[in-house]
Amino acid sequence: MKRPSFAIYVVILLIIIPLFVSGCWDSHELDKLSIVSGLGWDLDTETGEVTLTFQNIIPGEIKSTTSSSGNGRQKGGDPLHTVQLDSSTGSSSYDALNRYTQHSSRITFYPHARVYVFGKDGAQKGLYPFLDSIARNPINRPNVLMVVAEKKASDILEIQDGMENIQALGMAAEIKLSATYSKYPAVTYLEFANRLMSKTTAPIAPMVGVLEQTGPEGKKIRKTRITGTAVFKGDRMIGELNERESSGLLWAINKIKRGFVIVPEANMEIVRAKSKIVPDLQGDKIKITVEIDQESNLLEYSGHQDMTSEILHELEKSQAKEIVGQVVAAVEKSFSLNADVFGFGDAVNRKYKKEWQDLKPRWDDIYPFIEVVVKVKTHINEIGDINKALLKD
Repeated sequence: MKRPSFAIYVVILLIIIPLFVSGCWDSHELDKLSIVSGLGWDLDTETGEVTLTFQNIIPGEIKSTTSSSGNGRQKGGDPLHTVQLDSSTGSSSYDALNRYTQHSSRITFYPHARVYVFGKDGAQKGLYPFLDSIARNPINRPNVLMVVAEKKASDILEIQDGMENIQALGMAAEIKLSATYSKYPAVTYLEFANRLMSKTTAPIAPMVGVLEQTGPEGKKIRKTRITGTAVFKGDRMIGELNERESSGLLWAINKIKRGFVIVPEANMEIVRAKSKIVPDLQGDKIKITVEIDQESNLLEYSGHQDMTSEILHELEKSQAKEIVGQVVAAVEKSFSLNADVFGFGDAVNRKYKKEWQDLKPRWDDIYPFIEVVVKVKTHINEIGDINKALLKD
């Protein structure tokens, strides 16, 4: 029997291959999508109704605001028109989401969502209804940032601020930059959920408020600003940390990246920081040691003296004292809230697994009375291009 020629095999392959590469099964046309960049959640505490606010991207308007003017510059369109705010109210988060989907003229598309913004009233009542509904829905993305509004989530999402045409992207960039410079934490949905499931480690999220300023020609300008760190007990917000306390928290949980340490006579730039939590258990007595190792560069010195090793050593001591003060401030606030924002309980669990089974049910009673010691080792690497004072006493 004569075997098929090579040409026949080629023809068969040419027929079969297009069946597998003809396109993506779940592709969508851009002009049929409602691209969500930010999602807000507000709860009416009197009626129990939930309002979801959708910040949707308008692709055509974004293109027009960034088109070239022909001379190498960008045309300035109206950034407020690059997004559209829609809302939906229902008896629950899923009901509001379902109602919006039914009445929208486009398919709601969530992979580009950057922030979940929660109204303060709802956060104080409890976020679990939203967290549960969003976790069960394939629209959820674990890297979306969690944000608590000082008042209503819808107020935050309607404000145009920053250099981004899309408000939610600008807010996400602001939060990440604040975390980079060690002011406030950037917390993703996954990180929040992990803290919530630990039972002892308190969830946290940055808080965002509205700042009103007077611009050119007396025009009022509204901006979003990070104002604190929301602290939760379970899924309910119970208090907040200010800027100093938030920095202290970041020092303790090894989240310091860059930033500055300011002491009375100098300003130091952080170039490296590492910290760890070391628990020690003696019976029912728990001692937590927070060990911090930090390096910095001297940016500014207001003293009218030549830089010597003695002065450098004193600046290192002042810097260490300031870092200790920030951590202690965060510890004292967490004690007053009885909220383990540092994960001290998880640290005890990792080291003393057997004893933890007895401590875990009593952690709320134990936590405010544990001993916390902060040890800081600092070193100033560089002092700049001069070591002589320009003006001496």
